[in-house]
Amino acid sequence: MKTGTLTAVSKRKTRSGCLTCKRVKCDETKPSCLRCIATKRICEGYSNPPQQALSFDSLTDDERRAFLLFRSRTAHRIFGHRDVEDWLPTLLQIGHSEAPVKHAITALASLHESLEPGNASTSIRRSGKNAEISAQMLALKHYTSAIKSVQTESPNMSHRPDIVLTLCILFICFEQFRTGDAACLLHLRAGFKLLYWWRCNTATYGKLQEYSRTTLDFVNNKITPILQRLRVQFSLCMDSRHALKDLGVPLCLPLPTIPSTYSSRNSARLDFDRVMNHVFSSSERGIPTRYQAPRRAPSTVLRQWKSALDSSQFSGESSVLQDCTIKLLNLYYHISIIIAETYFSQSEMIFDNYLGHFQTAVELAENISRSWQDEPQNFSLIFSFDLGLTPPLFLVASRCRHPLIRRRAVNMMLHSPLYQGAWKDRYSGLCAQRIIELEEENAGIVVEQNDISESKRIRKVSADLQESQSEILMQFTRWPFEPDAPIHTTIVEFEKSI
Repeated sequence: MKTGTLTAVSKRKTRSGCLTCKRVKCDETKPSCLRCIATKRICEGYSNPPQQALSFDSLTDDERRAFLLFRSRTAHRIFGHRDVEDWLPTLLQIGHSEAPVKHAITALASLHESLEPGNASTSIRRSGKNAEISAQMLALKHYTSAIKSVQTESPNMSHRPDIVLTLCILFICFEQFRTGDAACLLHLRAGFKLLYWWRCNTATYGKLQEYSRTTLDFVNNKITPILQRLRVQFSLCMDSRHALKDLGVPLCLPLPTIPSTYSSRNSARLDFDRVMNHVFSSSERGIPTRYQAPRRAPSTVLRQWKSALDSSQFSGESSVLQDCTIKLLNLYYHISIIIAETYFSQSEMIFDNYLGHFQTAVELAENISRSWQDEPQNFSLIFSFDLGLTPPLFLVASRCRHPLIRRRAVNMMLHSPLYQGAWKDRYSGLCAQRIIELEEENAGIVVEQNDISESKRIRKVSADLQESQSEILMQFTRWPFEPDAPIHTTIVEFEKSI
């Protein structure tokens, strides 16, 4: 009798056990149950409860309204039409179970609401300026709470890198809504340091089994691509050769295996993100010495990717969106070649050799912009992890010294009603226009790119929107571009026009 009783108990099922244990005697420890760890298996994690099971009871009225706004508008503005369906349920799930993420979502949605035009009223907005200020104060309150929660719970968060990396992304979004380069880079650096720690920590099976399959997939398949894409955006909008150079850890993620052709546009896009991060990572490791094994030139990998893209015959009906995706990838390819082949040069004159790439990039951007005018609902983004026109256009305007080509890029940014990539278009255009003014000052009539001497050329260091919201503080350096070169400051006024 006793034996039979023990046998029955040992087979008793739980209603919420992990997927690996098939809900048999699962102790339900998270993120990995102890049964899986003891038997040296990768815990598959726990099935997500249905969306309707999530309760708002634990949220305040302000938090509840912010979550509704995040679900209906903010997430779509951030992740774009391609990624929002994958990310939104995950973020809402984590936001209801993790206090720091709850605060971060509330802060982000409230700040987004304060930036919305007056005629796009939301559930938070009441009326006029007071509502805008109230939303901003609510945003800062919850942003501070999110940061404090991470600091307080940091010892316990070491086993939840997925939560900390999610917060890094939400913090980057928050700071980008406030248009501050420096704070965004701070969070991006922290995210990459944690990602590097994660990759080292899961390199052996003994460490790998400490995490559930759900956590592994989330970090590798969702978090990593987003951080890679952000890295490309920020490096294009800032100085591509120095934005993340002093990170302190190697960032070389595995180089993707480039196929002969791609079966889908999304596969080509994902490989581009990986290739570009390989370009930056390889470059940041420096030029190999004679004692080191030679490495493949980053531009070689880019050209291999471009060859696969050109050889691909994508199935399915063509659409404006699909056509624009291919044109965007080609646009980024031309910009990326410039970055890969100029990274180690200390001279700004080297960019004069890439006039053809700059011109092709602008022509592609103009073509895409004309197509997007017919479908503004898909592309009017405040800040997006999707490919956008602003980062490559800013690089053209600031690095191409041909007066006509760079002004075509500036003109597109200044007159664009959209918010794409890492900066609001008009703000990026104003910064680029100021760079042109500084470089062409006292240069006489500029007809060709070599009319701008090396000593007049500048590199943008950072740009931050001032609290008055009426000007941008931009910092830059001039030749010679040495580590201890003085940093100059200039004010960019919003009233300026082309």
